[in-house]
Amino acid sequence: MNNNNENGENDVDGNNNNNNNNNNNNNNNNMMHRIRNNDVLCSTILRYIHHVGNQDYALVVSAYLLQHPNINLTRVDERVVASRDIVGIIRHRQGRFLAKTRRGTWKDIGDDLALRWVSRHLRRMVEEEEEEEEEVEEEERVQ
Repeated sequence: MNNNNENGENDVDGNNNNNNNNNNNNNNNNMMHRIRNNDVLCSTILRYIHHVGNQDYALVVSAYLLQHPNINLTRVDERVVASRDIVGIIRHRQGRFLAKTRRGTWKDIGDDLALRWVSRHLRRMVEEEEEEEEEVEEEERVQ
């Protein structure tokens, strides 16, 4: 699904971003078109979860949670700390948190929105886990 160009950059939408006819101005304007392997694509569209940066992000989250087994992600303050740490890890790896613009280009959303995106992801993980526990309890009651 990812198309690699000569710079190791990807375009998960199949666009040709390796146009050698672009002048320097166009190259600067198109930089956000280019998705790198360590970028996190902030989207709810399922095809983007297969992007290598999103898979790496999932591993970072899993490793973080394993290293912090006592963290309570239902508490906002603890979720914020975890989000800051996770965003910091991705940024340290030169990763960006990208969102698709209305024009179809990708843009770094900055740290504040990245923190919100990660926090929302962590909250959803907790909600899904709680739903699974409720389903198991319901199945046990039926039996």
